[in-house]
Amino acid sequence: MNKIKFAGLGWEGPTGQIIRIREGIQELGHELNNDSPDLIYCNDPGQYLNGIKLKKKFPAAILFFNFLDVPWHFPGVMKKLTIESTLMREHADIVSVISNKVKKDLSKFYNKQIEVIYNPAKDVYFNENIKKTNNFLYVGRANDPVKRVSLIHETFKNDNEIKNIIFCGPEDPKFGNYLGIVKDEKLNELYNSSKFLLLPSKAEGIGLSMIEGMICGSVPLMCSDNLTAKEFAPNEFFCEPDPKSLKNKIEEVEKEYNNYREKSLEYGKKYKIQFNKKTIANNIIEIYKKHKN
Repeated sequence: MNKIKFAGLGWEGPTGQIIRIREGIQELGHELNNDSPDLIYCNDPGQYLNGIKLKKKFPAAILFFNFLDVPWHFPGVMKKLTIESTLMREHADIVSVISNKVKKDLSKFYNKQIEVIYNPAKDVYFNENIKKTNNFLYVGRANDPVKRVSLIHETFKNDNEIKNIIFCGPEDPKFGNYLGIVKDEKLNELYNSSKFLLLPSKAEGIGLSMIEGMICGSVPLMCSDNLTAKEFAPNEFFCEPDPKSLKNKIEEVEKEYNNYREKSLEYGKKYKIQFNKKTIANNIIEIYKKHKN
């Protein structure tokens, strides 16, 4: 197939995925083009209306809606999902989601074909020369109750360790060592230098910090009710969602840390390829080609 003209719409901020997806598209030799696109790809529902407007200007283009997550805990979520699923049915040529868990959730509202395409991880990598100088790292939003950062606080509130837990992301948890949003180079260093990556969330679309942590040889610890995480991590990395269980899991892993780290790296080698921006871009293009044919 000839070079595809790709219009990629999505959240442009530092935590968004669309920039890396566009980079992957270009690495495949395709063209970024919003003036006469063949493919209009909307990476999140916030861009569906803009994608529809662009489709009206270029009706021959394929309109591709990606869906990130069902925030069951948000007020008005049913109304939001009703609107978004209606836009999918009435306008989208292709609909995808970022995990099988999200596919199952969305299928309750949208009964047409749903593809699964993961979002790309950051360009992090394992660096064996970086020593494990930090124990605990958390990456992501901290104040959304579904992220359950309070579990970290409850687990460590009586320990001196609590002041050393590193937090990176757009929200300050008001405890630990908060660094804000850090550049990718710094984040790569933090993943490599941290023994544990904490992801206590009740739910995730994917949980890319877990993927990125494994790529860099940090051991991610998740809770058993996070069904999405179970798609990607071995059972040994899970605990129950309570402080005692998390504390016990940390102590268990500490006793055989090198073995757990090797298992994390084993998964990370696979995910370094599977979640690479070029791989994700190729998945998008292949689904587009299948639709065209």
